[in-house]
Amino acid sequence: MLGIKSKESDTHISRSTPVSVPNETASFVGSNMHVTGDCIVTGKLRIAGKVSGNVEAEGLELHESGTVDGNVSAPRGTGNETTFVIGGRVEGTVRASRVEVRKTGSVLGGLIADHATIHGKVEGGLEVASRLAIEDTAVVEGDVSAGRLTMKEGGHVNGTIVMGGAAKRSKSDETPKREIAVVSA
Repeated sequence: MLGIKSKESDTHISRSTPVSVPNETASFVGSNMHVTGDCIVTGKLRIAGKVSGNVEAEGLELHESGTVDGNVSAPRGTGNETTFVIGGRVEGTVRASRVEVRKTGSVLGGLIADHATIHGKVEGGLEVASRLAIEDTAVVEGDVSAGRLTMKEGGHVNGTIVMGGAAKRSKSDETPKREIAVVSA
C-alpha cells in the first residue's frame, strides 16, 4: 500500500483513503498561470491569471489581474444565485444569474443576467431580466434592456435603454413600446 507518514503525527494517508472536500472549496488559476482551453468547474473558480477559452463555473471571482479570452457562464438549470464578480477583463459574453462588474472590470462581449451591478466597463450591451444598477463609475457601450433600472449620476450609457414591460416584450418583439435614448457627453 502506497502512503505518506506525516512527521507532525503518526497519521497514515494512503491513495485509497477518500478525501472529503467542503462545498465552499474553490479552484484557483494563479497569477502566474495561463490555461489554454475551456475550463468547466463544479463549484467556484477564482482567476488571477489568464484563461484562453470559455469558462463555466457555479461561481466566479475574476481578480483585477485576471483575464478570460472567451465567454463566462454559469451552468444552465442550476438555479445558482452566486454572484459572478468581474474585477479583470472578459473578452466574451458573461451569462449568470447575478453579476457584479467592479471598477477595474471590463466585459467586451455583453452581459446577460437576472441581476447586475455595473461599476466598470461593459461593451456589447446588457440584458438584465430583473434589476440593473449602473453606478457612477460605469461605462456601458451598447443597448440596455432591464426590468428595473437605477442609474447614478456620472454613469454613462451609449445606446438605447428599454425598461420594464417593454424590455420583456423587446426580447420577443423587435419593436418595443417604450425606448429612451441616452448619449453621454
